[in-house]
Amino acid sequence: MNRIALLCLLSFMPTRGFAAKWYKGNTHVHTVLCGHADSTPEVVAQWYHDRGYNFLVLSEHNKFIDPATVKLSGEIRDDFLLVPGEEITGGRNNGSIHFTAMNTSRLVPWDFRDKNRSVVMQKYVDETEKAGGTNILNHPIYSRTVQVHEIAPVKRLYMFELYNAHPGVHNFGTAHHISTEQLWDALLEKGMTLYGVSSDDAHKLKKWGEKENNPGRGWVMVNSEELSSDAITKAMLRGDFYSSSGVMLEELVRGTNSIELSVNEDETACELASEFLFGRPVKKGKVGTTIEFIGPGGEVVKTVQGTTAKCEAKRAYLRAKVTHRVKNQDGSLREYYAWTQPVFTDGR
Repeated sequence: MNRIALLCLLSFMPTRGFAAKWYKGNTHVHTVLCGHADSTPEVVAQWYHDRGYNFLVLSEHNKFIDPATVKLSGEIRDDFLLVPGEEITGGRNNGSIHFTAMNTSRLVPWDFRDKNRSVVMQKYVDETEKAGGTNILNHPIYSRTVQVHEIAPVKRLYMFELYNAHPGVHNFGTAHHISTEQLWDALLEKGMTLYGVSSDDAHKLKKWGEKENNPGRGWVMVNSEELSSDAITKAMLRGDFYSSSGVMLEELVRGTNSIELSVNEDETACELASEFLFGRPVKKGKVGTTIEFIGPGGEVVKTVQGTTAKCEAKRAYLRAKVTHRVKNQDGSLREYYAWTQPVFTDGR
């Protein structure tokens, strides 16, 4: 661990906002068991442990990794947890749908075929629940976009990857596809209770670079009463977490009809000093921190230039997005984000 990372770890102060404690975690990462990653489950888990993460899901393609079989080395922190799971990986015959099955007790079946992708997704949700877990819809805008009309009918799907740090995933949209935020708002407008997750989906730990599929670039901060697989899962299903690609919060309060937050500038600076984090390149924008409150239709209902803000929901839901924009020494601009989960005023 380098000096900056060590200082960041030692200086970490839990975010305020709920009565419980905040835990940093990643729900999506791969190992040599998938055939196209370069490190063992032990090496991958050790990487996250040594960099201050509190929990990790080893979400291998159609393989269940029992956490009890993963042995770390050295002095193991008490506040590090491996949450059992897998990545349910459907092939072309079942719509190329990928889900993280989180906190399951066994392997979840994946070889289910149907031309209707909604039917495939519902089957995966049902089978994951039978295995005692819950689901996250992974990288909906990847090789083949999962459409709004395909996701909306799926019952008991409460999480999706809003930000996936794999270089090949188009989180911010393309000329032919909407962004994951636009997808999110469209699904929220259709009445879904859906929370946005940020993850690494990392495969490479031996070769590093901005264009490499490395860890440490997307994570969740979960507000949980304790660090256990059940408690973390239940907290995420309540929306008691925020997602980040670099921005850390000092305070987050999701009220019954409002959101109040402030940015932890020191902790954000520590994250941005990481050798693993590069941010999103942008062509223009003002350097600094912007907080946006967003309602139905993706409408920005309030914008604050600064690190502290509060807003009340006037319509069916309200969510917040923090953008921190910096200028590098070469003059290029990079953006880093934090996204809160929505609050609902319509009884959801």
